[in-house]
Amino acid sequence: MRSIHLRLLIFSAVFLLTMAGSASACPNCKEAVSAQPAEVANMAQGYNWSIMLMLGVPVSLAGTGAFMVRRAVKLGMFPEI
Repeated sequence: MRSIHLRLLIFSAVFLLTMAGSASACPNCKEAVSAQPAEVANMAQGYNWSIMLMLGVPVSLAGTGAFMVRRAVKLGMFPEI
């Protein structure tokens, strides 16, 4: 019985993945950016960089915090608990 459930789960996952369409931007934003002149159409690249920055900032803050704690522990400046 367990094998049937596993096969059904795998089949469902494969079916959903093959039937899914490609993701695109919201229709209004996509059409508005593509309708602009070439100079203004570079705004899409600005959106891309702003998203990359928003994704990178939390990772860099967490990495910096981890580095500072590790350094403090290694130097013995971190208080014992």
